[in-house]
Amino acid sequence: MHNQKAAVIRSALMSNPMLARILRVLEWHRLGLYLPGMVLFFTLFATYQLWDIERQEVEEELQVDFDSRARETTSNIRQRMHTYAQMLYGVQGLFAASGIVGRDKFYSYVSALHLEENFPGIQGMGFSLIVQSAEMRDHIAALRKEGLTAYAIQPEGRRKMYAPGIYVEPFSESNIRSLGVDNYADPVRRAAMEMARDTDQPTNSGKVLLQEIDGHVRAGFLMFLPIYRSGVPHDTLIQRRANIIGWVYASSRIRAIMEGIRGEGYSDIDIEMHDGDDISDESLMYDSDSSNSHLAKGSQALFRGRNRLEIANHFWTLSMHSLPNFDYQLEGGKPRVIAYLGICASALLTMLTWLLVYGRARALADSAEISMSEARYRQMFEENASIAYLLDPDTGHIVDANTAALKFWGYTLEELRGMNISKISMVPSGKIIEVMEQIKGGATHRLELLHRTKSGEIHDVEVFSGPLTRQGKTLRYSIAHDITARKRAEEGERIATTVFNTVEDAVVVTDPGNNIVAVNPAFTTITGYAAEEVMGKNPKILGSGEHSPEFFRKMWDKLNTSGSWHGEIVDRNKSGETYTKWLSIKLVRDESGKITHHVAVFSDIRERRRHPRAT
Repeated sequence: MHNQKAAVIRSALMSNPMLARILRVLEWHRLGLYLPGMVLFFTLFATYQLWDIERQEVEEELQVDFDSRARETTSNIRQRMHTYAQMLYGVQGLFAASGIVGRDKFYSYVSALHLEENFPGIQGMGFSLIVQSAEMRDHIAALRKEGLTAYAIQPEGRRKMYAPGIYVEPFSESNIRSLGVDNYADPVRRAAMEMARDTDQPTNSGKVLLQEIDGHVRAGFLMFLPIYRSGVPHDTLIQRRANIIGWVYASSRIRAIMEGIRGEGYSDIDIEMHDGDDISDESLMYDSDSSNSHLAKGSQALFRGRNRLEIANHFWTLSMHSLPNFDYQLEGGKPRVIAYLGICASALLTMLTWLLVYGRARALADSAEISMSEARYRQMFEENASIAYLLDPDTGHIVDANTAALKFWGYTLEELRGMNISKISMVPSGKIIEVMEQIKGGATHRLELLHRTKSGEIHDVEVFSGPLTRQGKTLRYSIAHDITARKRAEEGERIATTVFNTVEDAVVVTDPGNNIVAVNPAFTTITGYAAEEVMGKNPKILGSGEHSPEFFRKMWDKLNTSGSWHGEIVDRNKSGETYTKWLSIKLVRDESGKITHHVAVFSDIRERRRHPRAT
């Protein structure tokens, strides 16, 4: 019942020409409110989808990079510790071959190792001799007789057995302090020494504090390897405990070791080493970035990992987490660019939609009035805010023009009447016949033309024209709108295309058969090939031959399954020189999902590799 009443009211309103026109304008204004809102919603939704996809791709790439660095760091630590163990095995072999190794022979052997150059992080190498309680006085006297006049076993006190360091190299100030230090008296070192004795394997101690020349103590550890009496068996646990005479050991600073492994390329990732499984300040041996919170204190890093390492019969925990400049690559970079561009494009499209709908509403309302009666003509003609004029379709002469037309063109009504429209309307030569036929015809039409004002200014106009009978003669009633601003916006889009064609990255577009159909100027700059030399050819003409067929098979599998591929690749330019480039390929599909093009963007990254940006 309510709908029937609404229809009756609407029919009554439409019967009144003036009210009908107002109603049509109001309907278009409602559309002008809803349609731009819909455009804004869908364009922002599309922007969010693109941003989310790109962010996920960047996150996957960063996770792969982070995991790769974690594996590399773990592998480097294991390799470094293996090297230290082999060095100790060499000293063990020296004792086994010589039986008795004097101070001079120990010095000569260790000096030949060049510890500082070949084993960075090792502070010193020494030998701890087992001394029974009953032998202590004779032992001290013998060492003092060798010239170590201040030699004494530290810490003092009676114990059943001592294991003081009697040799140490290099014979530096910080290492001299370790002479006479009973490693066996310290529970942390004793546990490692006993493990090494019983297993005949290199064994790391827990966290110890090593004093350096500058007086500071820094976290480190000792690696012990047992020395047994020469020529006697030590195959069983009983034999090993009965025949051990001491331990050769290497004292190492964990910071020096880790910094040699870590290098400058890891400045955006914090690496921590903890003794054992406990993650605390007490167990912390190394922290590459002490200004950031430890993982145990709740780091806000986006990427983190932890690995338990068994090194020389002892466990360490390696913890890693990303720093802000690493995480920024996920929040900034390409995802941020997509978000900014998408928001700007959404705002622009929404504004253009509103302008088009509003302009269309005005144009349709004006065009609907072309068939108005002669009685209403003058009032509507003069009150029309748009440019309105009458043409004689047979001669092309202007018959009448409203105030808006006079103001826009700059002529008086007397100057316009009888003037041929060609003096104002600049019709392209190829459209003259078409335009004249439309003027003479009876149908309503729309044209975009150029109008020249009296002052010589050129404006783009959109003209809606239709037949109007006045005083028994059929004329053409035309409504024109100044669309110069819109044309300038379109010109802006063309400029944007030009900017795209001038980017420094090379762009290659291929058809579904992977034949080149378009390249930009940057392509020629990087590869040396002109566009006409590569059109219709397969991009494999750029191949260097350095990649296996399996590499390209995986690349195409990734591209066809995910729609994109990113990575480094070595190609050859026209002059035959190989170069490394960063390549990004994406598939372009039509509405049915069929592949229409491949778009590849690449850049020469040789300079970047020669001069990496400081971080």
